[in-house]
Amino acid sequence: MLNRYIKNILKDLSETVPTLAEKVPTRLTMKQKEALKKEGKEAETDLNGNVIVPRYACVTSHTARRTGITNMYLSYKYTMLQMMHVSGHKTQKTFMDYIKLSSEEIADELKIGEYILDIPT
Repeated sequence: MLNRYIKNILKDLSETVPTLAEKVPTRLTMKQKEALKKEGKEAETDLNGNVIVPRYACVTSHTARRTGITNMYLSYKYTMLQMMHVSGHKTQKTFMDYIKLSSEEIADELKIGEYILDIPT
């Protein structure tokens, strides 16, 4: 039920946040395939034959959890140990593999590290 609520909220938001309505490639679950078959419908596909759905349809509670933890990390308000306690990760490596950082965010991390270490650039 929670995932359904999340999808409905994001669907409503997609009217004001166009990127949420963009079609993205995905894989259908068995349940989704069965529902389409039952309704006599076929999934929408792109030119390469990949199933595509609006971005809001791909978001789940796990997506929200991962995003929340990544945003905690990027806020610099919490220690790594505090964030790992919240996320349940036992090692720093698994935690760093779990959070999603863009190339820009990684570059910012390097800049901050240089500033903290006072390394001349």
